[in-house]
Amino acid sequence: MGKGAFHRPGIGLFCVLILGILLPYPLQADLDAFKDHIEETEKNHAETQTGESEESDSSDDGSSSFALFFLKLFGWIWLYNNAYLYYGTYPYCPEGYIQRSPIPVSGDPLRRIWETAEAEAGKYYWFSTGLSAFYLQDMGGGSWVSFSGNGYKFIGPYGDIFLISDGKTFLNGIRAGLHFSLLQFNPFNASLYLQYQLWTGLLFRHSGDFGLEFRLYPVKPLTLRAKVGIQAFEFFSLGEAELEAGFMFKAWEGFAGYRWWTLTEEASPEQSFSWNGPYLGIRRYF
Repeated sequence: MGKGAFHRPGIGLFCVLILGILLPYPLQADLDAFKDHIEETEKNHAETQTGESEESDSSDDGSSSFALFFLKLFGWIWLYNNAYLYYGTYPYCPEGYIQRSPIPVSGDPLRRIWETAEAEAGKYYWFSTGLSAFYLQDMGGGSWVSFSGNGYKFIGPYGDIFLISDGKTFLNGIRAGLHFSLLQFNPFNASLYLQYQLWTGLLFRHSGDFGLEFRLYPVKPLTLRAKVGIQAFEFFSLGEAELEAGFMFKAWEGFAGYRWWTLTEEASPEQSFSWNGPYLGIRRYF
């Protein structure tokens, strides 16, 4: 690769770094108010739990057999969709990002899956790492680093590190987990993610995070991405959602999006608090 091919993405990455460091903090940003909402929700949860009794009943209306049928059907669809694929170098690459080997009709299928992946011109893994600057209204601004991909066809790492500040204090978050592909096609990918999250700084909390992520590649060089999930803490949950659009330049992707965090009190479901705002960044596939 010549210097010119690397120079332009390098400038873009440098600009994102500067933007993340120098992102202005709006006057309304207040992480202390966010902390107060979290602690109040935890207090209300503890009061609601006092004196409650749990009841359980079970019934079998025959629906379990239908559920089992559809589970098996999805299992076969998933196996065909994920087991015999391999990847190009990046979305919209000339050779095609997602490709498939012929389905074996004889021999050991599991051995055939492995052999075809190595025999073809593609590879059986993909990864991406991204850096973005973001702002959440009434909380503050900061930077977000992400790393995700499939280490082998349908499963791989899914991690994030973010830092948000209102100019007076900060909240740092670290997430580590797995990315599990459900459906993979060139124009559309759907996956499940599971993560462990740790907050430090203004609040020390930990959670289990899970949700769905969708990636679309409708027409070169456009990329679309959506994410919806739950951050499940011990005494409260935060709903999260992201909508994103970007464009590819070879293995680099520039993107912009919007993020939502929503806190709902179990004691008063009609009362909720939300923090949302835009983000801008760059991502590299390899």
